[in-house]
Amino acid sequence: MIAPYLSRVHLSLNVTRGFNSTYIIHQLVSDLFGDREDRGFLYRETSVRDRSADVLVLSNSKPLVKPEPRNWGHTTRVETKPYNVLFREGQKLDYEVRINATSVKTSPSGHKKRLDVWDAIFEDDPGEDVHQSDVYGAYVTRKLDGAAVLDSCHVMERGMRTAARRRRGIPFVAANLMGSLTVSDPQAFLATMTAGMGRAKAFGCGLLCVSRPGTILPRRHAVGPRD
Repeated sequence: MIAPYLSRVHLSLNVTRGFNSTYIIHQLVSDLFGDREDRGFLYRETSVRDRSADVLVLSNSKPLVKPEPRNWGHTTRVETKPYNVLFREGQKLDYEVRINATSVKTSPSGHKKRLDVWDAIFEDDPGEDVHQSDVYGAYVTRKLDGAAVLDSCHVMERGMRTAARRRRGIPFVAANLMGSLTVSDPQAFLATMTAGMGRAKAFGCGLLCVSRPGTILPRRHAVGPRD
């Protein structure tokens, strides 16, 4: 497998009426890769301010250094290097990911609808004693598909988000997850990271960010007994 590229990108934002930063950041990151049939990249915002944003991008091709500026902003800096990390079987890692996790439900009439996995559980039985961390953890386990074992999953934030644009906004449910895992198949794990997690991988969703054990969880989350 050819190593993907990891880029740190700084964006200058000009949020105009009818748009929001979620939509503008997505458009500016897309501009780094030109016109293509496949998406070919994942990203996560590491910080967003009124007029700027820092973004981490994982892609299967090098981004453009200086794409054409847009009315709503432009790229001011791109730092890229091959992501040639060698994972090891049995390696333990912290992770965090913003995920659009959905499932399809079929009504008795045959009508199908796509729901967030937690909404689907709650709709079936609103009184069921199930924790969000269990539901999303089970979803991530399915997506890892044997590439890694999920050791823990904590739901840090979950809610409806909208990528606002003038014609019509794009709503989606996003959950920010954090936890730890153990790598089972290094090559499959890298392939899973590159492909992304969740159904929709736009607007900052899908990028599984990993780091050494103890570098994410202690800093950002005090783990409770049922968290």
